[in-house]
Amino acid sequence: MSSILKMREIFNELTPSEKKIADYIFNNSENVSKLSTGELAEVSNTSAASITRFARKLGFDGFQELKIDIAKSVAINENAGDDSVYEAVRVHDNTREIIQKIALGNIKAIEETVSVIDEEAIFQSIKAINMAKKINIYGVGASGLVGLDLQYKLMRINKQANMFLDSHTQLASAIHIKKGDVAIGISHSGRTLEVYKALEAAKKQGAITISITKYGKHPISDLADINIYTASVEKHLRTGAIASRIAQLTVVDILFIGVAKDNFGEITKYLQHTREIVDDLKL
Repeated sequence: MSSILKMREIFNELTPSEKKIADYIFNNSENVSKLSTGELAEVSNTSAASITRFARKLGFDGFQELKIDIAKSVAINENAGDDSVYEAVRVHDNTREIIQKIALGNIKAIEETVSVIDEEAIFQSIKAINMAKKINIYGVGASGLVGLDLQYKLMRINKQANMFLDSHTQLASAIHIKKGDVAIGISHSGRTLEVYKALEAAKKQGAITISITKYGKHPISDLADINIYTASVEKHLRTGAIASRIAQLTVVDILFIGVAKDNFGEITKYLQHTREIVDDLKL
């Protein structure tokens, strides 16, 4: 993941001084590579020590490494061309502009989600789901609809997956889960109380807990055994849960295909049977 994307993803968790540094970099990324630590401290109204701590917080040894990564990000964006249409849909936008903005926003959500996904977390999640006798999925609102999509996919390949949109039912199901089962909590913010409580209850029962949240440190990701992150792109679109839903669905598809791949012989049979019974309902 690029340093600029990482800054954006964890921006709300930064200290006031770190936010000043990040804001300056966002607005002047082309010039940062020309600055020394002291110069950046001066123009961002912070200190040299703050710059060094900020670079290390992003995973770099120092500001020099951070500068190199920012320069690479700038070069990649320049080669990618003008993406200025990727912005909020406005009241006076015509139909073509709406189509372009939503399409580019969804593409961006997928690309940035792929850049923050931890392959080991995906591998461990697939392994846990494959071994589990029961999978409980927790989510409300738009995240709940993503949970239903995951439930449907797993059900088609004969996995016992449960998803309840009612938060009380989610809690009730959580206390009956067993050791070795899997509980998946989906929350873009990582702070949805209903999802946190259900995941917490399932963890106490011995379930392996998996979170699907936006990148960063959140109560739900802190609680879960395995964290899968998506990019937090909503603030750019300002169109509700469109981009976060696309990002979450991308993760769900990755998990489903990973589980299906590991059981390909049996899965083919299950998919064929479900396809045949559904075909009987088509005109």
